[in-house]
Parts: sequence; structure tokens; C-alpha cells
Amino acid sequence: MDERMRRVAQAGNIDALYALIQENPFVLESFYEFPYVDTPLHLAAFEGHIDFALEMMTLKSSFARKLNPAGLSPLHLALLNHQPLVVRELVRVDKDLIRVKGRGGLTSLHLATEIGDLDLVAEFLEACPECITDATIQGETAIQIAAKNNSFETLELLVRWLQKTTHKDGQLNNSQTRHILHRAGCLKAEGIPPRQALAESLRLKISWTETFRRSVACQNNKISGDMRNAMLVVAVLILTSTYQACLNPPGGVSQGNKDCIIYWMSQGNNDSIIHLMSQGNNDSIIHRKRIIRGKSNSNSSSSSDEVGVSVMPYGDFAYFYFINTATFLATTLVVFFLLPDETINLLTLPVLLFILCYLLSMIYLAPPFPIKIPFSPLLQPFSPIIVAAIIFILVCSPKFLDLYLQSRRR
Repeated sequence: MDERMRRVAQAGNIDALYALIQENPFVLESFYEFPYVDTPLHLAAFEGHIDFALEMMTLKSSFARKLNPAGLSPLHLALLNHQPLVVRELVRVDKDLIRVKGRGGLTSLHLATEIGDLDLVAEFLEACPECITDATIQGETAIQIAAKNNSFETLELLVRWLQKTTHKDGQLNNSQTRHILHRAGCLKAEGIPPRQALAESLRLKISWTETFRRSVACQNNKISGDMRNAMLVVAVLILTSTYQACLNPPGGVSQGNKDCIIYWMSQGNNDSIIHLMSQGNNDSIIHRKRIIRGKSNSNSSSSSDEVGVSVMPYGDFAYFYFINTATFLATTLVVFFLLPDETINLLTLPVLLFILCYLLSMIYLAPPFPIKIPFSPLLQPFSPIIVAAIIFILVCSPKFLDLYLQSRRR
């Protein structure tokens, strides 16, 4: 390195840096001639010159990944020389610098674990969760380093972070977590299920859950962003239609006919029926039916005196309810399939409450059971479907959601 550049970097003088660049525009290019060299960024990080380090990151961000002759990156040097402000700024600019491996395969997380800086360890995990899986050339992870150095506070922090980690892309699943803890001595050997030999595992028959996971992952990968948006629009339209059909079933709902007085009026050869309903001291005309040749021209198939129930016969309503509900639930699952992973957990509760509203609407709109026996609503054919749907929501849906999310991570 040019001696003037060394002095400029150690002093953190940005104006002098640009003076050297104006004098020789290729002054920074000379550092690429050596595979391992102390760049100006290395010197600035070691000395704690934040502004100069950020300026170098703007000019030559690749310097942040170069190793010096000691096998250390600028982030390593800032850690070893206790420059936390420089460390945080470099990580803010490029979080992947945490995973840059230096001498012995040590990353910045490994060094922070050895030093015992809990704040930086927590910030590294928050910025780059994947760094917890990085291992040294001896195969040691940050947890194992903490356990080997008897750094119990750091070990506790790492273990609790593993327990609280949300399982999504780039983070650990349960088997990886248990394996890391086992290797670090945090779990007993008998607590880890024995690993099957490769030949034996390949001979095993693929379970239906594994087939489902692979199928979902394959289909999900084939869907482009535009296609996903178009399918979401169609799915929402189907959901809207099915829910609207639930609120307004075919034929409409009964308006009630209690306390109705029928008057016959003669009009030539035809007879008319005028229905009057008593409302206090006043009488109001509800509707008028015309009867020609002894037959009514209005649909009077509804025999229900209840207000707000479907006028469909009980059997027809049961068929309609079953098909409409199956369409509604199937479309809801399609929406879950199309949503990004980050929004599924947020929308799970509103969607489940939406399904319950749909089911309750169907219950209130259902015509009465034709056989008058005690507890007849519990014996209606759609009641088992409602019970099964509630059980699915409360018990099965979390398992299905977890299985679905696991399949999308593959």
C-alpha cells in the first residue's frame, strides 16, 4: 500500500482521500493486484473511522469482503479492536458481511460469541438469521463456540433465539435446531432420534405427506407473479359469489305470514286474493295473488311462518348448502396457497372468523327440520358438516398450515 494512502486511511481524512484519487484515479485499483492485502477500509475499520469506512464502502464495497494477510476482513478487525459503531454501520450497509469467513472459517458471529458481546450477537442474529448455521473449518457453530468457552450468557441467548425463531426461508427447522443443540452438548444423545442410513431411507416408501409437500412445492414454483395475482382475483370473486349466495339463497327468504287475514274479491271471471296483516290499529296490504282458473300464478311453496329463512324446500336447501360450502372452503384453501408466506399467519384468524360467519349465516337461513322432534336442529343433515368444519378450524387447520408452510420452504 502506498504510504500516503496508509496515513490517509489511519487518519480517516476523506478530503485527503479524494485528493489522492484526483492525483491518480487508479489508486484504489492497485489493491486488486493482491489477493490478501490491508485495504483502506481495513485500516479505517480498525481505527474506528466511521465516516471514512462508509465512504470506502461507497467507492469500493468489494473491499469489505477482502481478507488481509492475517485472514481477517474489515468487520473482523472492527470486532477485534472493539469498534461496535463501525461494526453496526458496516452491517447496516451489507448484512451479508456477517457471513464472510476469515481465518479458520470464523465469521463475525463466531468472533462476537468468543468475545462475549451479547448486544452484537443479538444484532447479528436479527440482521442475518442464516448466520447461526455457519460453521468453522472444525465444524463448530456459534452455539458450540459459546459452550466450549463456557460463555453461559451467550449460550443462553443463542438457545433462546433458536426457540423463538419463526420458521421461514433462511431459518432453521426443528431437526436442524435439535442437531445444533445436540452437537453443542445442550441435549442428551438419547433425545435425538437415530439417523437412518442413506440406503435404508431411500428404500422407504414415500408417505402421503411427503408427496403432498413435493406437489405443493412444485406447483408453487411454477406460478409466476402475474399468474398468482390473476388467480387471487378469480379466487376472491368466487369467494364473494359463494358468500353472497349464502346470504341470498335461490328463491329468496320468507317475509313471514303470521296473523294474516285473507279476503276474497270478485273481479269478473277471475278471483283475487288480498293478504292483509294487522299492524296495530292500521291494516296494510302485503301482497296480492291472482288466481286464474283455480291456480295461483305466484309461488306459494314456502310453508314456513318464520321470517328470514329460505323458502327452498328442506331437501333442496341441504343440497345447495353442501355444494356452496364445499366451493367456499376449497376456494379459501386456494387463497392460502397463493398468498405469500409472510401474510398467511396474519390472515389466518380473519379468514377463520369469516368462515364461521358463513356457517352461522347458513344455520340461521336454513328452513326448519320437517320432522318436529325435540332437538331437531341438531339432527339436520348440515349440522355434522358444521361440527366437522369447526373441528377442522380449531384442531386440523394449524397442522395443515404448518405442513403447507413446510412444503413451500422447499
